[in-house]
Amino acid sequence: MIREHEKNADVISLRAHTHGMLRRYLHASMQPCRVTSTLSGRIYRGWVSTPPIRCLEDAMIFVHDMEKCIESLPSLDRDILTRIVIQEYTQAEAAVLIGMSVRTMSYKFPAAMDRLTRKLIEAELLILPNAA
Repeated sequence: MIREHEKNADVISLRAHTHGMLRRYLHASMQPCRVTSTLSGRIYRGWVSTPPIRCLEDAMIFVHDMEKCIESLPSLDRDILTRIVIQEYTQAEAAVLIGMSVRTMSYKFPAAMDRLTRKLIEAELLILPNAA
């Protein structure tokens, strides 16, 4: 049986993958009309450890699944992730835009990433390293 702190360590270790998936989601959602061969080429190859997107249908399913996970987060988490990951503001800039202190942002951002990571694991878009 996996202990709670081991699960948290696994989730924390997947933050970079979650960040990559958000960036991948951004590109996939902005490119719905691209030709299938373009989608499987330069945009996605090797970004994260999820299966590659090979066709337009895969991209549409990926975008839909990501949207469901993101929409299930509290609105503050969505705002934080949008400002920092999607819009590429620094944590300090995002804190000012959202109306919180930089110190508060420094612990809210990782917590929001962890909540999204758990949602992605539940949706089977990410797999825990120990789950084999």
